[in-house]
Amino acid sequence: MKSFRSFIALIALALAFTAGAQIHWLETTHNFGAIDESVGPVDCIFKFVNTSSEPVSIVRAHASCGCTSPKYSRDAVAPGDTAAITVTYDPAGRPGKFTKTVAVEFSNNAPRTKLYITGTVVGSESTVAQRYPVDCSDKIKLSRGAVMFGEILKGQTRPVFLEAYNRSTSTIQPRVENLPPYITVDVTPDTVPPGQQFTYIFYIHSSKTPLYGVLNDSVTVLADNGAPACTIPTVAIVKEDFSKLTPKELQKAPVITPDTKSLDFGQLSANTAQMSCTITNTGKTALKIRRLYSAEPGVYAKISTETIKPGKTATVTVDINPAQIPGNILNARLQIISNDPTNPITNLRLVGEIKR
Repeated sequence: MKSFRSFIALIALALAFTAGAQIHWLETTHNFGAIDESVGPVDCIFKFVNTSSEPVSIVRAHASCGCTSPKYSRDAVAPGDTAAITVTYDPAGRPGKFTKTVAVEFSNNAPRTKLYITGTVVGSESTVAQRYPVDCSDKIKLSRGAVMFGEILKGQTRPVFLEAYNRSTSTIQPRVENLPPYITVDVTPDTVPPGQQFTYIFYIHSSKTPLYGVLNDSVTVLADNGAPACTIPTVAIVKEDFSKLTPKELQKAPVITPDTKSLDFGQLSANTAQMSCTITNTGKTALKIRRLYSAEPGVYAKISTETIKPGKTATVTVDINPAQIPGNILNARLQIISNDPTNPITNLRLVGEIKR
């Protein structure tokens, strides 16, 4: 019986030791509200009471970000006494809403505590201009002036994030209009207080456009229900997905073979000029012409048939309108986009000299 009582006493002692000292915080969260970046670092004080029967001390305080720094004393806090830790936040170069934490560890197994600071930094003109260099309106600044989706395989969906900033003194509800049918957008958050950041998430759904190659479009950005803020371009390159073709299908794939790699129009007057070239399908299955595309103004092209059977040919006709071409030199490129997995894009160079 005596040994059993001793065992119980040891357990009680161990539990008492494990429980450790007790700490009561008066608050663990502080909201700075709106902070003007130009005022520099700001402080707040978190106080705690040692509610245990033994002294405790702060062993370590670690901030979640280099912009946040805790200051504290390592001196022991007697039972019943109050102590404090000062947390400083530096808003320099950090416009927008923030939430930071400071983890505080104590001696004598006192419970570890997380302190939180929150607020919104109203950025200075120089900081906002550096992080959001594109002026969309007097209310919205953007991190980039275009939505660049890059290359995407036909059938895929891809998001692109465009960061933005509410530079005004009023709350806005930004939205986007005049979207092409293959682009959708989310705005988060949908309501943005003054001086806060938000994000446009643009999604390209390549299956919703019949086109291959370069897609140049634009969208209209609005700050709220008022007038449009700005129009920004969207750019994507849609490529055919050949990854699922079997070795047998690749062996029997169509092969595009043009009879020339360039068309020389020579000297061009003010009148429209026309030349043509021939495309032969030297493969074993049908060659499908997905698109004829040129980024140059004044270049127009058409093909006699978009499906070319094995061994058959088609004619590509190119019209040049010199009046629409800047300068006196024609140096353009026509892309012939097809389902040839080896050469999905065939470039036809167009050259000439314009006599005005």
